[in-house]
This record gives sequence, structure tokens and C-alpha cells, in this order.
Amino acid sequence: MSQYNRRQVLAAAVGAPWIASASAPAGAGSPIRSVRCGSPVPLADNSGDTWVAAWADDGNLYSPSDDTDGFHKAGSANIAFNRIDGSDPLQLSGVTVNPMPDYGKGGGRGADGCTWKSSGCTSIDGVLYWVVARHKYGEDSGDASKRQPASNASIIKSTDFGKTWTRPAKENYDTPMFPGSRFATPYFIEYGRDRTTADGADRYVYAISNNGFWDNGDDMVLGRVRRDRIGALNASDWRFFAGGDGARDASWSPQLAAAKPVLDQRGKLGMTGAVYLHARRRYLMAGWYYPAGGGKLKDACTKTVWDFYEAAHPWGPWTRIGSQEFSPQGYYSPEICPKFQTGDRVYAFTAGNWNNPEVYRLTVIPLDLA
Repeated sequence: MSQYNRRQVLAAAVGAPWIASASAPAGAGSPIRSVRCGSPVPLADNSGDTWVAAWADDGNLYSPSDDTDGFHKAGSANIAFNRIDGSDPLQLSGVTVNPMPDYGKGGGRGADGCTWKSSGCTSIDGVLYWVVARHKYGEDSGDASKRQPASNASIIKSTDFGKTWTRPAKENYDTPMFPGSRFATPYFIEYGRDRTTADGADRYVYAISNNGFWDNGDDMVLGRVRRDRIGALNASDWRFFAGGDGARDASWSPQLAAAKPVLDQRGKLGMTGAVYLHARRRYLMAGWYYPAGGGKLKDACTKTVWDFYEAAHPWGPWTRIGSQEFSPQGYYSPEICPKFQTGDRVYAFTAGNWNNPEVYRLTVIPLDLA
């Protein structure tokens, strides 16, 4: 696997045009004005999607994978948990720590017609937290665009780097933390291992969720929980941004129904999350969608668009600063890694078209920032 040692526009690699970026508004820190994608680097001997890098206290990255065989053919699974090793972001390797057998084999459905899938994952004060939820595949969902709806999310935790998890699958199925679809795909706002007081991150853990779709969601809402209470895994500890100045406690409601979208782009917000860039004191998020509609529409999976957004605070305002089309690989569910950051480069974890084993695997894409 060759080292990426020059800046390249991914358009040259995949034959897609770079879409001109917009200017970001003035605000705290150094606004990100554009994002340029480099060449994709796939990791060897793995399969799956929905990779999310959590930077743990042992210095390693940990990531879930969905619809997966994990690394080195660890076994078919709806969800699995993996360790990602290496000090060079473009020469990483991995091992499956736990294939999560209680959550079923890949594609395995329950009595509700849904499968287990995951979204956010993070490390907080030595503990790994991971979101699991019930998803119905787009071909069976009844959605007009064959989108994949999500519902009934729960947070699980591990104190031994993913070997064992608290809140078993049956409890998450019977009594989910967040019933319904409004907060079904939360991704934790990633601050990495560099402690910061930005936006109260020393006191709160933030998570952002679309309106309950793996692909082509419509808007995003923001929740938070006290850092010293996240481990209780109690939904009643969470508060939701209801508008106004997010630095004020009065802007947060215990009622999920009171949540106001922090970003609204109908049909263009597949599930994703944001990362804090310490060098810039800004937040960056890669939104994504299938231009054809839901990913299970005919040939939709061969083309995606990533929209890049930046903000001074988790509650926004979020500004689109550029877009990138991926075809025929259709890279999706991107999540920006909290490790390996500099002021002008970060790295996205992603996977591509599940019909093509060459791209349906953990893939790292450098993102150059201006």
C-alpha cells in the first residue's frame, strides 16, 4: 500500500467533477473554507460498512462495522467491533475484537422484520460507547424511495476495549433507550483524546442524529448528556437542542419532541457525525446521499455525493463548504477520524458499493482543508 505523499483531487481518481466550494462565515477559530479529497486507500482483508473511528485511551482506534465479515473473515455479522492498528493513517490494519454474535449474522432479521445496525462510536474517559438500532432494508421498508429506516436506538458500553458490552441485545430490543425514529442514528461529536473546554466538551457529550434513515435522511437534531452521566445509559439524562444559543442551558429540553433541526437538507443527509478540529477550533461534518434516491433503487448504489459542512459550535449554524461526487464506487457513510489531525488535513473512514468486494471494505480518504 503506497504512502499518499501529494495532494490530489479525487475527481482525477474517480472521474467525478469537483464542485466549487462556498465561503464559510466569520466566527470563532479559523473557518474551513473548502475540502479537497485525496486518493482512496482500502485496507486489506476485511468487508463491511459504517466504519466509525473512536480513539481510545490505549492509543488505538476502534470501529464498528455493519453487514460484515470483519477482518480476516472473522464471521458473518449484522454488526462487529474491530481494532484499527497503525501509526500511519494510510497504512492501517485491523483485527475483529468481537463479532457480536448476539446481534445476529449478516442480514439476519428479527420478528419486527428489522436487523441490527449501528451508528456512532466514541471513547469517553476510558470507556467505549456505541449506538445500535433496528433497521429495515430499503427493499422491504415501504419507503417511496426505498430508503432504509432506523428506529429504537440504544447506547451500549465496554470497559475492556470491546471484548464485552453492557446492555445486552435482548434489552436493547425490548426496551430501547430512544424509541422511535427521531434519535435513531446518533453519532457522537468526536473530540478525540485532546481534552478541550470548547462548547463545554469537558462537561457534556454531544450526539447528532438524522430523522431515522441510514441513507438520504432529511434533517439533523442535536442531543447532549452530562459527561459524568453518559455511563448510566439512561435516556432521561439526555437533553435536546431546542433553538437559540446552545451555550445556555435554557436552550436544551428534556423532551426529544422539542428538538429543532440544526441542519435541514431534505433527502441529502444520510446518517453521519461531526468531528472537532482542535487546530482550527471548528467542527467538520461530511453529509452524504444517493442522488437517485434511496440506496436500494436500481443502480443508485454506484453514485454518491458528499456535502461538507463546517460550524463554530455543534448547534451550528452549519455551512456547506463544498461537495464531492463518487462514481462508480459510491462511497458512503463517511466519518472523519479524530486521530491523525492537522490544521490542514484529516482522514475519512468510509466504504463503497456493497456489490463490489473491492470497495466494500474499510477505506481511508485524506481530506485537505483550506
